[in-house]
Amino acid sequence: MLFFLLVLVFAGVAGLLYGGYLFANRRSLAAKEAALERLTEVEQAMQASRGLLRDESVSEVDALDRMLAGREITVRLGDQLRRAASSLTVGNFVLRSAISVMAGFLVGRLAGGTWGQFVGTAIGAAIPVLWLQRAVNKRARAFREQLPEALDMLVSAMKAGYSFQAAMKFIGEEVPAPLGPEFLRFYEEQRLGVEVRSALIALQHRVNDVDLRMFVTAVLIQRETGGNLSEILDRIATLMRERSALKDEIETLTAESKLSARIMSGLPFFVFGAAWLIDPNFITPMVESSVGPWILLGSVGSVILGYVVMSRIADVNI
Repeated sequence: MLFFLLVLVFAGVAGLLYGGYLFANRRSLAAKEAALERLTEVEQAMQASRGLLRDESVSEVDALDRMLAGREITVRLGDQLRRAASSLTVGNFVLRSAISVMAGFLVGRLAGGTWGQFVGTAIGAAIPVLWLQRAVNKRARAFREQLPEALDMLVSAMKAGYSFQAAMKFIGEEVPAPLGPEFLRFYEEQRLGVEVRSALIALQHRVNDVDLRMFVTAVLIQRETGGNLSEILDRIATLMRERSALKDEIETLTAESKLSARIMSGLPFFVFGAAWLIDPNFITPMVESSVGPWILLGSVGSVILGYVVMSRIADVNI
């Protein structure tokens, strides 16, 4: 009992001494805390500015870097990777694509001989390209869905007294990816000395979306000619919503045609596979003959061409 009493007395005295120290040095401690917060903000700004610097190397492998550097296809591939928000460099993507092609070649060779090698190589080469295009489209779609709401927030912030740049920073901090980081990057670029026009054009280039292009064009025209920017952006947000609603309606009306194209394109492959499983001797003469593989190749090309034509007919751009 005496031990616990001594512990309590010690804790009370220590607490009083610590509280007296804090009270006596409250001003210096507050100044130190403010300095630490300022250092934290500076460090975050430095990290953001480092992120704006583009690494000129396209691969960690020197030979591959020399082979890819300065080529137009490298620039285009780098733009696509940035639009997909991928952390891969161009060299990494090329290496992974080469591995995919080799894997498709080996699997095709083990599965179907010469023609299997051709089909496997084609599939292996198509997988990275399709993955990248899907990632770009997915991010652009998410950006497009966030943009009208973000413009409403931007208009409200500007009506509340924010400047355009400060409102962009506010949107960048409040809105999640992919739109938020892109708006915040625009703010950091112009804060570090990049002209607003150049920063907006860079934002448009990174995203490459029609709705964002309307927003950038409206802002640039307003900066040249003047006018009520908040009213212009409000009307653009309304136009984007109406355009999105019309596009959804068109997607609903053309869904049957797109589904028909998929079913009709997949039906020949399904019938061929089913016939092969049920009676291999029925298919073997065509595969083993001299002209049979060429006929099959022409049939596959015809099916792909038909699918592309039907999809383009059902694809209505607005």
